[in-house]
Amino acid sequence: MVRSWCLGGLLAMLLGAPAMAEPDWGRAGGAIFVGAAPAAPAPAEASQLPESRQPYDAAVSEAAARHRIDPKLLHALVTVESAYRPQAVSTAGAGGLTQLMPGTAKALGVSDRFDVDANLSGGADYLARQLVRFGDLRLALAAYNAGPERVARLGRIPQISETQAYVTGVVECYLVLSAGRAVRSARDCRGAGR
Repeated sequence: MVRSWCLGGLLAMLLGAPAMAEPDWGRAGGAIFVGAAPAAPAPAEASQLPESRQPYDAAVSEAAARHRIDPKLLHALVTVESAYRPQAVSTAGAGGLTQLMPGTAKALGVSDRFDVDANLSGGADYLARQLVRFGDLRLALAAYNAGPERVARLGRIPQISETQAYVTGVVECYLVLSAGRAVRSARDCRGAGR
């Protein structure tokens, strides 16, 4: 197209014939060409994700803001840890929404692991500490699950199937929540990272 327009214009000049009309480049590529009219932006409502519909949303948002982490990340952690059951207790003795171990809770100043606000604040604090320490989301999650000293010693996610599944599960839930979907358990998130 360019070659024929240039040759046609040159031929017209040489022969004294009227020049060919300049082609409409806007139809060929939109606003990337000079002089083309910009495309109208999509309505603002069309590009906004829905408001969060997760349980304990206000408490999670407050705890996340206090420790400067993404609330969707804290929701993802809670989804995998306890499926939003505040009285959940693991076989290892971890308890509450963020599944704090008794010693970890005490070190974080959480006196009642089953108090929703205290547990969320403690879990957000502990996760934020791991993020700062490791500078990598996957390693921070592995440290949350398997212990920070083990992750620091290895420098990678431990070869523990529970920990590997945990990291994958939290990341998948984080991706699903980031896309605006509501989740209640890790089962709602499976396959999101693949």
